[in-house]
Formats: sequence, structure tokens, C-alpha cells
Amino acid sequence: MSQESAVFRRAEGEEWLRPEEPGFLAKSARGLWKFARNKPLGAFGGLLVLILLVFAAFGPGMTIPVVGVNVPRLAPYYYDDYDLAKVQQTKLNGPSISHIMGTDQRGRDLFSRILYGSRLSISIGLGVFLISTVLSTTLTLVSAYYIRSVDLIMQRVIEVIRFVPELILLVALFSIYGGTPLTFVLALGILNGVNTSRVLRSIVIGLRGMPFIESAKAIGASDRRVILKHILPNVAFYIIVSSTSAVAGAIVAEAGLAIIGFGISPTYPTWGNLMNASREYLRVAPHLAVFPALMIAITIFGFRLLGDALRDVFDPRLRGSR
Repeated sequence: MSQESAVFRRAEGEEWLRPEEPGFLAKSARGLWKFARNKPLGAFGGLLVLILLVFAAFGPGMTIPVVGVNVPRLAPYYYDDYDLAKVQQTKLNGPSISHIMGTDQRGRDLFSRILYGSRLSISIGLGVFLISTVLSTTLTLVSAYYIRSVDLIMQRVIEVIRFVPELILLVALFSIYGGTPLTFVLALGILNGVNTSRVLRSIVIGLRGMPFIESAKAIGASDRRVILKHILPNVAFYIIVSSTSAVAGAIVAEAGLAIIGFGISPTYPTWGNLMNASREYLRVAPHLAVFPALMIAITIFGFRLLGDALRDVFDPRLRGSR
């Protein structure tokens, strides 16, 4: 008699025995192991993203408000610490034991500045990701489903927004409201949401005429149920891929604007500002540009690998593929 049949067999005078279901941690560990085994590149990308999130969370240190615990920072120095009396001896030094990524033009530790900048840069990317994902998903699902009413007005508004070049719009907003991270996140999040909605709209329109959608309507399913239960799961793969790309794209956009002089205020040690400040010292101190650029490249690489793997997992057309 197998163990499974013995568990389900009800003997005379005994209570019915039910198998114990695995807990949440066991299910999560099993799912992560399956994901890593089937999608090793995606797991590697997820590991890179996890390391970046740890740097962003604990690099500058943090205080947990609920329990009042101060987590010590990973950065060996404060991002703006330097000794004015020793600037000539400590500035533009290459990597060493005391400064593993070297020092900048004021003798500040570059590794500490990169860790502090990781919180800002990753926060900017995640903020753009949240705004663009919520905006594009909500507006597109509603407008593409009601294509003869809401969609007609919505597309005209989107066309007006897309008519204005993004660079000019961002520079104008920075001139009016200042080069703050909040301004950048709101502006780029809305622009990314508008751009993503065009492609997502075509996918939703293609799904509207599918037989399973018509069947759901025929049995009396409400519009809300059709959108949430039938359409949204079938476009989740595109939302995930575009969202992970939005994080990397926002970090690259911030760096690009900083290099041309229209980025966030230089007082914020973002990776883009670090690269912008290194332009005058590329010949004598190339490490000032190499390490921030390397962090940006690792971020793009990690999020893209993770996004492609999640697409393969959630896309119904690719589910089960290797």
C-alpha cells in the first residue's frame, strides 16, 4: 500500500487523515528553485537585481521606523566627506585598499558615493516603473475595451502628449519646477506610460475578438470580470517586460540628461551626476566614469534578463518553454 493511499484511507473508528499542505516558505522556495532550474539566466538577472536592491536599501544605512532599529550603512564614508587640508594628496587617486574605487576631484570616496547614489537611481527607476505601469495598464485596459467611446477620446489626448518631444518637455518641466527627483519621476513616469499604452492597446484590441472573450460575455460575465479575469492575465507578460525595461530606461534617461547638463540637481549623487562630473577628468582619472557606468550597465543587464525570464513564465503562448 502506497503512502499516499494510506494517508487518504479511512479506517474503522479513525478520523479522516488529510495530508499536510506545505507552508508559504516551502512553496516559495520550491517555486524559486524551479524558476532557477528552468530559467538560469533569469535567476542570474534576479540575483543582480537583488544585490542592487540591497545596495540601495542598506548602502547609505537606514532606520526601521516600526521597531526603531538603526541599520549601519555599508558605505565606509559619508558621500560628501572629504578633508579640505588633504585634498591635494587624496583627490583623483585610483583604487586602493582604503578607497576600493578611488577618489574624486575633492578626495571623496567614490565607492561610498556610488552606494548613496544607488538608492537615488534605483528609487527613480522604481518610481517611474510604478507610475508608468499603473497608468498604462489602467488607461489601456479601459480604453481598448470600450474602443468606440472611451478609446476615441483617450487616443486623441495621447497623440497630443506624444506630439511634444520628450527631451523638450523634460527640460521645460525642470526649468519650471526644478531638477528634483520627484519632478523627474512624475514626468518620465507619465511619458513612459503613454508610450507603453500604444503597444498594449493593440494587444488588448486583438484579444477582444477572441472566442474565449465572446464566450465569457455570452454566459453573462460583466465587463469588469472580463477585463480582470480574462484580458489582464493574457497581457501580463507584456506589462512585466515593459515594466522591467522602464526601470533600466529611467536610470539611463537620468544619466543621459545629467551628461548634457539638464538632469537632476548636481547636489544629488546619482549615477548620472557622477558620470557628468567625471567628464573633465577622463584622461587623468578614468575610474570616475568607469564605475558609475558599470553600475548602470549591470542594472540594465539584470532587469532585462529578469524581465525576459518572467515573460517566458507568464506568457500563455510561451509557458512551459525552456
